[in-house]
Amino acid sequence: MVLSKFNVFIDNIIFNTLTGYAMELDKDEIERLKKGDVPDHLKDIIEEGFSSGDEDLQDLVESISKKPVLEPTLLLTYNCNFDCVYCFQKGFRRAISVSENVMRGFVNYIKRKEGGRKVRVTFFGGEPLLELRKIEDISKSLSGLKYSFSVVTNGSLLTKSVAERLISLGLSHVQITLDGPREVHDKRRHYLDGRGSYEVILNNLRNLQDMVNVILRINVDVKNLDEVDVLFSELRERGITNIRLDPHFVHSNVFRNEWWDNVIPRDQEAEVLERFWEKARAHGFKIPHDVFRLGLCVAHVDEDIVVDPEGRVYPCWAFSGNPLYVKGRLTEQGDLIILNERLIGKNSLILSPKCKTCPFLPLCMGGCRFLSMLEGKGYHGLDCRRETYERLVNLVSRIMR
Repeated sequence: MVLSKFNVFIDNIIFNTLTGYAMELDKDEIERLKKGDVPDHLKDIIEEGFSSGDEDLQDLVESISKKPVLEPTLLLTYNCNFDCVYCFQKGFRRAISVSENVMRGFVNYIKRKEGGRKVRVTFFGGEPLLELRKIEDISKSLSGLKYSFSVVTNGSLLTKSVAERLISLGLSHVQITLDGPREVHDKRRHYLDGRGSYEVILNNLRNLQDMVNVILRINVDVKNLDEVDVLFSELRERGITNIRLDPHFVHSNVFRNEWWDNVIPRDQEAEVLERFWEKARAHGFKIPHDVFRLGLCVAHVDEDIVVDPEGRVYPCWAFSGNPLYVKGRLTEQGDLIILNERLIGKNSLILSPKCKTCPFLPLCMGGCRFLSMLEGKGYHGLDCRRETYERLVNLVSRIMR
């Protein structure tokens, strides 16, 4: 039996970055595995989660890209009822909503591509719930499929009654953002007229957490990192605990750079994430077992289209609104017309020699296309996060204890 080259050893734990399997063993078993010697009593589980033969890279890429689920995204509008200080869409925000033609094209595309698979649509914006009826119309059109959907929302409009309407049509997940306690959040994520949104969001979260899967995104930078503790305490005091935490770093972008001075330095990201999860754990929040599972980016999976209100198709959400990164156009019949060949998924998945020998390859597959572009490496550049993963993977041992 050949052990996987994607195995990482952390003290007395073996973790496989491809399968996500982790197993705690005694010291002797670990030492034998490091030498390639598999004890007889471990052979079955090692074969299932920690052994994969020669692991040809091309086969790896193809196996990851042949997804059992179709996951397209539709930006319903570039309009929003918030004026967040770091919003990457602010430079091109306008009161435009998805047309009937684009909606038909999106539905037709899904019906042509799903092939009996599950379909998980993400509705994005702007603020997608400004177009609630269009979410309902699209969902009803896809009700005959194995269909579910998620909404990436600021949370202000997702009341209990709205959630009930959407759940009946297939809503399974919502992503809502809180960036700290009230005094921090309300300075960053406020309504267009400057009013704070913290209390509204917390009230909605309290109702939603037992109705649907809630992912609570927390955008982290140097200004709010030390306030995370207070936020966790307030969430627990309000009884908001049935949520999945999802920390993200605030980055500069091609439209707005005024937040650049607040960005966490790249060489501190691993330390910051370790601190974040340790604080969360201390307050009783779970560290998700798939916290490391990034895998193949949507930019590399052409069938998982990201469509804007005017039918333009982008590699991922982060490029939306940027005319330089329009990959194609969606027709009303559901055809994808490619306009920029260099943005096709297979053309952008170019692994460098250092990637091919990296045990963390399945976690990033060369990194984020958007961050590579931001750092001046070009769309096809290497966004290496190995140092971050090497430190973060130690969280596995803490999760298991």
